[in-house]
Amino acid sequence: MSGLFSHPPARTGVWGGRPDLRFSTWVPAPGDHAWAGLTQHLHLWWPADELSRWGEDSFFDLEDNALVETSAHDDENVWGEVTDSSPGEWLEMSWRQVGSTSTTVVRIEMTPAGEAAPAPRSTAPHRDGTGAARTGVTLTLVHSGWTDQDPQDAYEFYRAFWPDALSRYQRFMGGS
Repeated sequence: MSGLFSHPPARTGVWGGRPDLRFSTWVPAPGDHAWAGLTQHLHLWWPADELSRWGEDSFFDLEDNALVETSAHDDENVWGEVTDSSPGEWLEMSWRQVGSTSTTVVRIEMTPAGEAAPAPRSTAPHRDGTGAARTGVTLTLVHSGWTDQDPQDAYEFYRAFWPDALSRYQRFMGGS
């Protein structure tokens, strides 16, 4: 009964400290091409000018199941480690936060046009001007696992970063 009239201790480092970040975009490409653009050609569209330890001259690539940034001097930084995937369908990474000791989870899913998909914030319409459904895939990114100890500025950074990254991917894949 000693805790009957006192406040419970504050919980720190618990999952769910902030809402998941959820974004999607549509690309006018078959699933296998969209997946290759995402995983094999990431270095061609990744916004290194926004997320880089060493600047725009860095090279980003998915190698050995990790998203690795390599500097012009061959220094390497691992941003995310692939924890699970189903090629052509989804990819999940344990994401490392700069300025924090915790990690979060980034999950990217591809849904072919015509299949049911969640209704996250979209960076492009899924229909053309005639109202006809387009062929292609919807890429949905969910950045989850935020704790109450993760820096608020990191959360705000990714809230702005992911839509821009997806927009660049969409343009690279031929979308507008």
